[in-house]
This record gives sequence, C-alpha cells and structure tokens, in this order.
Amino acid sequence: MGVFDYKSMTGQKAKALLNDALALSDYAYDASGQPLTAGGWAPIGAQALGVTQKVDEYGTFWGETVLAPSANVKIVGQYDGVGKLIAMGVAFRGTSFGLSWDGLGDVASDLAAAAVPGYAAHYAQFAFSGLLENVASYARSQGLTGKDILITGHSLGALGANSLATLSHDHWGGFFEDANYVTFASPTQRSGDTRILNIGYENDLVFKAIDGEGINTSALRWGNDSVWDSAANNLVSFTDNYASAWAHLPNTLNWGVGKAHSLDGYIQGMKRIASSDFYDLTSKDSTIVVSSLSEATRETTWVQDLNRYAEKHTGSTFIFGTEGNDLLKGGAGNDFLEGGAGDDRFRDDGGYNILLGGQGNNVFELQKPLGAFSFANDGDGTLYVNDAYGGISMTRDIGALVSKETAYIPWTSIPWGSNDITYKVTGDGLLAGNDLTRYAASTNGDAHDNVLTAHATGDWLFGLGGDDHLIGGPGNDVFVGGTGNDLMVAGGGSNTFLFDGIFGNDRIQGYQASDKLVFMGMAGLGQDYDYRSYASTFEDNTVLAFGDNSVMLMGVNMTQLNGAGIFIS
Repeated sequence: MGVFDYKSMTGQKAKALLNDALALSDYAYDASGQPLTAGGWAPIGAQALGVTQKVDEYGTFWGETVLAPSANVKIVGQYDGVGKLIAMGVAFRGTSFGLSWDGLGDVASDLAAAAVPGYAAHYAQFAFSGLLENVASYARSQGLTGKDILITGHSLGALGANSLATLSHDHWGGFFEDANYVTFASPTQRSGDTRILNIGYENDLVFKAIDGEGINTSALRWGNDSVWDSAANNLVSFTDNYASAWAHLPNTLNWGVGKAHSLDGYIQGMKRIASSDFYDLTSKDSTIVVSSLSEATRETTWVQDLNRYAEKHTGSTFIFGTEGNDLLKGGAGNDFLEGGAGDDRFRDDGGYNILLGGQGNNVFELQKPLGAFSFANDGDGTLYVNDAYGGISMTRDIGALVSKETAYIPWTSIPWGSNDITYKVTGDGLLAGNDLTRYAASTNGDAHDNVLTAHATGDWLFGLGGDDHLIGGPGNDVFVGGTGNDLMVAGGGSNTFLFDGIFGNDRIQGYQASDKLVFMGMAGLGQDYDYRSYASTFEDNTVLAFGDNSVMLMGVNMTQLNGAGIFIS
C-alpha cells in the first residue's frame, strides 16, 4: 500500500505513473517549444492527429470555443526502445497569470468554474471536444485502448482532467472512461469518483476549493480538509509561511499560502515521498509532512505536524526532510522521520518511532536528561532509544545524541538552567569526552539460526537474521527477533516483543497480559491500528497477522490479550 497507489498499480508501477504525471504536467506549462524526451515521451503533432485549427507553431492545442478560448493542452506519446507507441498522454495546462488574453482568459475560466453551475464539469468539452475525438481515433488506429492513456494536469489543468473523467462515459465513444487520471492541486473533483487520483496539499488554497456547487468558503478562510474518495487527503507542504505566525490569518488575508500551490513544490515533494524508504507504509489518508522551507529558514525551523488548515490528524505521522540540513520533529504519537542527505537534527516527544538519518552527520536531540532513557544497539546499525514512559525509537544513521542536563551554580546544588551534552554513538556505548555510557545488556545474533538466552536481570535479545530461538529470563526482557521465523520464550517479568516491517512468522511462548507487543513499520495498515482487525484464533492459539508476517501467541486465547499493551504503527 502507498499513498499514490492507483487502480491495480502499486509499488514501483504506481511511482512510475506518478513520475509520468508530474513530467507531463510540467511540460504542459512549457512555452519554449522544446520537446519532452524524458521517460520515452515525445509530442504528437497536429498533422498526426489530423488537426488543422487551434494549434500553434509549437504544437500546443488551444481552446476550441469562446467558452474556454485560452485552454491549453499538449498531446504526447510514449515509445518503447524500437519506437513503437505504447501509451499516450493528455496534459492540461493550469492557469497562466499575466495581463494577456491568455492569462485573462484562464482567470475567467477559473471564475466561471467557481460561479457558473456545470462549467467545471463540462470544461474539457467546451475546450477540446473535437481534439479529444481525434486523440481517441488516433489512439485506436495505433492499437491503444483507454487503459493506455494518461490524463493529467495541475490547478486549472487538473480541473480539466477531472472534467474529462466526469464526461468520459457519455462522450468520445466512451474511449477515455478507462484512462488513467492523476492530477495535482485540482480545485474541483467529483465525490466517489475512484477512477481518478487527485493529489494536493491540504494547505494549498486552491486544492478542493470548489465543492461542485460553487466556491468552498471554508477553503478561502482556513483551508479545506474535506475527505474525498479520489484524493490524497492529509499531505502538508511545510513552507516558510506554514511555519509562521501568518498561518493563523484567514487565507484571504494571507497570500503566502500560495507557495503550497506551485507545481515545483508538488514535483519536489511528491518525488521525495515516492522515493522514501517509508513509502510502502503510507496510504491515501496518511498524514505526510514534506519540508518545503527555503534555505534561509531550513536550519532554524523545526518541520513538524502543526495540524493547521485541517481537522485533527490521527494515526502515524510521516515527516520528510530535504537534501539539505533539516530540523525534523515528531510528536507524542508514532512517527516516521526521514532526513535524506545533509546534516539533520531530530526530535521526538514519545511513542514508537523510526528515525532514518540518511547521509550526513545526523543528531538526535533527546530534550531530557540522559538518565531518562536507556539505549540498546543490535550490532547491525540500529540504535534503540527507550524512554522513561516505555516508548521506543529505532534509529539508523544517527551519529550523535544530545541530552539536556540540569546546570547548577558552581559549588552548590542550586539549579540555574540546563546544558546540552553531546554523546557520540560508538559500538560500545555513548561517548561524551572520556565518559562512556554503556548500552543496555544485550545478546546479539547474526544472519544464521541462533539460540540466545537472557541474563537474570533482563536483556535485549536481537535475533537479526535466521530462524532464532530467543529465551528470556526472570527479568524484564525485550525480544527483537528480526527477520526469519523465530521462537520467543518468556521467562517471567514484564516483557516487550518488538516486530519491525518484514519479520517472518514468529511464535511466542509464555505471553502474559503484562507484556507488550509492539509492531512498527507494518505495511498495508491504512489508518486501522486496532489489533482486533489482525487477530484470529488457530486451535488454542491467537495469531496476529500483517500480510505475510504473523505472530502466534501459543496457548493464548483472545480473551487473554491485553489490548492496551498492543501497539501498532
């Protein structure tokens, strides 16, 4: 599952469609006449399509009627390695601002879409009825079907794509009904229409601004978080404006919100989401915050879920940095933070989190004294930070931790402030000067099948790869089986069983209600974090299954589960 999954396309196929839609939407704005060559795409000219009117010297097609004279679209084809046409694209251009007939015409179309009933829905017909007939005829002559057509656009262009989707069943011989529709920042969309994927930032003033009956006045005031079946609903472009005090003003008084509408911001943000190591954990309704800060503010502003312009966000939060130096901050819930390149700094306020530093010299700021945490290292590149409230952060590519320690007036026990102490992450522990804070006791496996036994006082047991047998003691142990099909045996105490991503088919003996089951980085959840959705009974056992991965609680029935001790993210 991913936020850009569409129809039967998931994973790399969905990402490829997204990248094509971004490239075509960008090309729709290009007035230089340069051909599009990325991804095997190239323009299809007027001669090939049999069009003689309303086309300029650059091969751009213009609106055919006085109802949309400045509408603008480009028709492109995608070719394989031997030059065979395998797909076609229809890229509607968005609003062209400026004191020209083109810009004024687009603004007139924007106003008509908001004020004239039926205009938005019929925009594609008003603008390109004849052209689209020719496109359908040409595509058929090349052996293509509607499923081989990509319809896209940004802003007013996205409105055009939505209009085409709305009309596709009853016009142009129904050819475009099965086309693929992926748009950006569409001001309007049809409720319940799952044939189209509308992608937009919830702090984009234009996205969802027209509700089918006119201007959505809520969007003009504070932004629009209406849930639409066809839309990704909780994406945030974290701009300078979004982080500032200006964001508290109504949108009509705060034109700084306009940056969230730029196509360049969509291109940069969507590509970062699609390339993230967390992509498969996202869904259409995931809360995803992407840094769009300027370089001037990037190193002084914490990128976080401020939950502005929207109803309260729920579920896990994904926060993505840039290729520069970022400040990324999670909240009290379960967060997935990814820094990318650059020297990044991270913060989090609790919960079960995964922090990926990426390239660079990355730092995790604890914001509390070191004594409020315990730390474990699996010997395979992952540092576990366990806070005093039971939350756990799995971190990779973090080179240093910073704690905040109480400072005292010299030679007294009177506190006067705090000091930040930096600890280097080493193989043996956390090093500050000559002082080494050792990691919690652990027994670490490797890529093979291991038998690991905890000490009496409590251990972290890291199975890593292979089919491992992890044996707990009477203390409070943390079991991390890793990949493979593992057997975990509790020996008493209050234990934590932690599962991450693809973990295999594991079994637990000796589970009791005081234990915690923690599932981090589970793909395919959507917004469903209720353990009962994943629990079933097998003979005398309870099984918690997440796709092809599962945990069997041996000899435990459903009534013995402690739901308050099961955490899923």
